[in-house]
Amino acid sequence: MTGSKKILFLCAIATLAALIVCAIHHEGTWLALLTFYGPALIPPFILLAIPKRNRLATIMQQVLLIVPLGITLGCWLMVLAPTGNPDGALMGWAILTAGWSMLLTPICAIPLLLKNSPLLPPMNLLSFRKATPLDLPALRCLYDDIIDAMDGASSHAQWRRGGYPTNAFLQTKAAVGELWVAEKNGTMVAAMVLNAECNPGYSQANWQIACEPHEVMAIHTLGVSPRVQGQGVGKAMVQQAIAIARRQGCKSMRLDVIDTNPAAGDFYTRLGFTNHGRYLLDYPGAVCTHFDLYELLLK
Repeated sequence: MTGSKKILFLCAIATLAALIVCAIHHEGTWLALLTFYGPALIPPFILLAIPKRNRLATIMQQVLLIVPLGITLGCWLMVLAPTGNPDGALMGWAILTAGWSMLLTPICAIPLLLKNSPLLPPMNLLSFRKATPLDLPALRCLYDDIIDAMDGASSHAQWRRGGYPTNAFLQTKAAVGELWVAEKNGTMVAAMVLNAECNPGYSQANWQIACEPHEVMAIHTLGVSPRVQGQGVGKAMVQQAIAIARRQGCKSMRLDVIDTNPAAGDFYTRLGFTNHGRYLLDYPGAVCTHFDLYELLLK
């Protein structure tokens, strides 16, 4: 659960608790609360439930959290009032919160209705190429930065320094031409492995289309530098992978996401991938063994 959703969930629980307390101690006040805050609360909750489609939408949804926070505070101010009467300062707070909702909701709706693209489309700023074994120092720095940024995060790929992805893995994939990197202004900002290698556990899934091994393209180890996350670089990498797979005549793109990294699952879902369920996959050295399998048909 993301930070915004946690805040929204806690606000909903706190507001419901305030209504219950008011119903017990201040008869009729709960109806006043619903009258004041009901119309103001519904539109923000709907918008906050919409999946984020771009960086601006992410920022605006965070701004929109002011509304449920304000409503929760207003409800508890009314609960703590000696008589429970919604007058004076409490009435002013109710009007102010409703005003916030009326002002912020249409503003926040605009980016949520835009196409699934970043605020500043990076495709024109990015260059893609195959990595070479000489890129190992830059690749190591890139993945170490990503690993450091994951430290303590609620959504985590379980990569770690000294573990996966190892230098040997990166160097081998670069040597056989399966490691792709994206550069921005000459700096490496993302990397991924593209090949037909799928974990044997993939056979457990009920895929949408039956394919020969060479008709499948799998994405592995997709990582984006923390310095450019939220700018659409990850989406650009997946688009590049799709273009490469189509050129090679592949029918399906598949990948797995460890169950400790729900943010990555949400990312692929927004890009049109289908989640085929959670399965046990055997990866040497993996701390967790449960992975969600995703597929995108290449038409």
